[in-house]
Amino acid sequence: MIVKKNNPKDEPEHRQGPRDIENWIDFSYLENEDEHIIFENRRRRPDWVARGIMIVTVLGWLCAIVSIVLLELARPAGENLFAGLFEVTNVSQWDITMLIWAYSAIMLSLATSALGLVFNTTRLRRKSDRYNKLLIILCGVSALLVILFLVNYSMYL
Repeated sequence: MIVKKNNPKDEPEHRQGPRDIENWIDFSYLENEDEHIIFENRRRRPDWVARGIMIVTVLGWLCAIVSIVLLELARPAGENLFAGLFEVTNVSQWDITMLIWAYSAIMLSLATSALGLVFNTTRLRRKSDRYNKLLIILCGVSALLVILFLVNYSMYL
């Protein structure tokens, strides 16, 4: 905690810092109305934990989207107009390798969201620190995808 005297002759706010010691310190003047307490914010840019949380969130969402795309690619082709006109036979089985890759992507998304929540928990020291909402939503979506995959597609594996 730093106490600063409000002095109209002070330098501009961007030039003040802990080095000009004559304007800072002195707790005996707290009773005066022309003084206030300044809490110095030492976080200039996001630290490695905040950047890690952001990267893990982006990777988790990419894995969730990739898993949904892979599930769509694994689906057997249905009857369409061109197949009926030209008498083309469609594959009527699920692509097992795509299902395995989709399940791996879903599990990777769930793991990254859980890891991101662990990182985010270590970051909750200040009042202004909050849980990353996208990370919580990703954890829920990933858990839902795992449950839906196990209910609907586990018979094909």
